[in-house]
Amino acid sequence: MRVLIRADASLVIGSGHVARCLTLAKVLRQYGAQVAFACRRLPGNRLENLQAQGFQTFALPDEYPLEHPEQGIEALLPWQAEIAALQDVLTSQAGFDWIIVDHYGLDHHWQTAARQWAKRIAVIDDLANRQHAADLLLDQNLTATAQAYGPLVDVRCRQLLGPRFALLRDEFRREPVLIKEQPRRVLVNFGGFDAVGETHKAMLALTDFSELEVDFVAGVDNPAWMQMQAMAASRPNWRLHRYVSDFARLMAEADLFVGAGGGTSWERAAIGLPTICIAVAANQQLNAERLAAAGVHVYLGTCEQVSTPQLRQAIGFLVGNYGLRQSLAQRSRQLVDGLGAQRVAVALSGAALQLRQATIEDARLLFDGRNAESVRRWALQSEKINWESHQAWLAATLSNPQRLLLIAHAADGPVGVLRYDRDQAQAEVSIYLFEGRSGLGWGRALLARGEAYVVAHWPDLRIITAQVLAANQASLTLFRHAGYQQSACEFRRVLKDHPND
Repeated sequence: MRVLIRADASLVIGSGHVARCLTLAKVLRQYGAQVAFACRRLPGNRLENLQAQGFQTFALPDEYPLEHPEQGIEALLPWQAEIAALQDVLTSQAGFDWIIVDHYGLDHHWQTAARQWAKRIAVIDDLANRQHAADLLLDQNLTATAQAYGPLVDVRCRQLLGPRFALLRDEFRREPVLIKEQPRRVLVNFGGFDAVGETHKAMLALTDFSELEVDFVAGVDNPAWMQMQAMAASRPNWRLHRYVSDFARLMAEADLFVGAGGGTSWERAAIGLPTICIAVAANQQLNAERLAAAGVHVYLGTCEQVSTPQLRQAIGFLVGNYGLRQSLAQRSRQLVDGLGAQRVAVALSGAALQLRQATIEDARLLFDGRNAESVRRWALQSEKINWESHQAWLAATLSNPQRLLLIAHAADGPVGVLRYDRDQAQAEVSIYLFEGRSGLGWGRALLARGEAYVVAHWPDLRIITAQVLAANQASLTLFRHAGYQQSACEFRRVLKDHPND
């Protein structure tokens, strides 16, 4: 699978768009995809960093004249110029399976024109403020709703909404932060650039807390770097970092975080780190408010609204409130499990799943997969199968023309098993996933690929049914989302109309 990502980083935009796309790109690469980035050569771009991490990059012109520059980072780019620039760098390139665009300045005009290079378009958005021409839309924010995007996307566009799909690096899937009665360490970070100087404000607010160790991650182009350097030099408990490669470790060692309302919101939530949040951009405000209402962090307001004394007071309050810090950590962990990037990668790569009919050489793979406790728990026959019985069953299955046994593979190995048992014009489907594949969305991809396979194998098939245990909420949801009609715990999917119906 070939994927092109269109995203920008700059001193004005920040690095959040490229950072979260890089997280997704690494997971896609694990699944066997070839991923490239197309970015403008803006001051503060991340092209060299992307190249250093092994990704092909295409450098686009650094600026275009904007029709409404007063709209800031949300101003639409002239899509014709954008497409022409992309045409220049992609002239000798093969087509892509997906183009992923994470950019507030590009809408349905650009997305439609970009289809000349890709079969499918995916959009990462936070705003729900413009039309999209996409096959898949991701909004990882708590504010994301199907109602908000309903008028903005085609009805066939698949929507991945909410923190369940937050794009987090693997290092944030770790043990939660231990909430201490007396905090000792604070971590301060306001993004990759912090053009508004909130890190300096936090320094001023923390000067009275001499008992606290503080790590300040300020960004390479922080406007107050010289002042902060002077302040940190006289305080042995303070450490000022221009760049860190182990940000997740610093988070895990901290007792309190002071920072912005961007992508680090989900990183903090995944490890349960109590946080004081200040929005540094307009697009952060609503999500920061919703997270505060959900009990995930303490939100003080926008950077223009929050004074140094107010921040100092909030730090003192949270440091002294053990119960509140415990509550913030618990609610955060309930909201974000750290598997969002894997779920999004599965949604993108599901169409590339390879299905094949099982053979006798698959006996051990199927035996271990079917006997896994996570599979037997929800099977209609939950007892463990012995090896001799399994071998006999598999031999009979492979010789039965009314049964189709399929194994699905991704680039990184086997994913799951589908079995279709035919009775005249209908067939019953059974499905299970191998260990480590559950909870990521592979089931939906398996059903879609399996349906295409079984229709080609039995062209006169009209209906697919499925039996699901009443307590198996994951499977009930799976079949509903796959277009099956439910009757009690039986699902039916009509494949084509019968002339006598």
